[in-house]
Amino acid sequence: MKNKTLAFMTAMVVSGMLLGGCSSPANTGFKALEREATEADTPPKVPNLDQFELEKVLMVAEANGKKYYLGQGKQGRPSCLIVEAANPSFSHSGCTDSIQGEMLRISGPDQKSAVLVSDGYDTKELESSGLTKIHPNILVVTN
Repeated sequence: MKNKTLAFMTAMVVSGMLLGGCSSPANTGFKALEREATEADTPPKVPNLDQFELEKVLMVAEANGKKYYLGQGKQGRPSCLIVEAANPSFSHSGCTDSIQGEMLRISGPDQKSAVLVSDGYDTKELESSGLTKIHPNILVVTN
């Protein structure tokens, strides 16, 4: 009887440990957000962005006269892409709860698309469609 009880208890502890490993939160961060913020990382005021609670926003790329910022909320959600144009009326942003793959595609008033992808995402197909990779997480239309 004692052996059955011990075996049952061992099975319960091992099962709990295995299930605990499966339920850990997914990695939702960007490697690009691992550094500390500086004054240069202050994003522009963009309509509708204030509805999201972002823990961190960093400028990660510049291309075509624009600055590109990554933002992320608590536990990696939402993830936001903010595009600052020289003309403030052309600045825009978008946010998503997606955590993998092509996460978000946005276009501003100038009709230039920007795509946010997760770390390690294979962007060959996006690049062959005419997008240019300006950062490991950002592809844009350059023409």
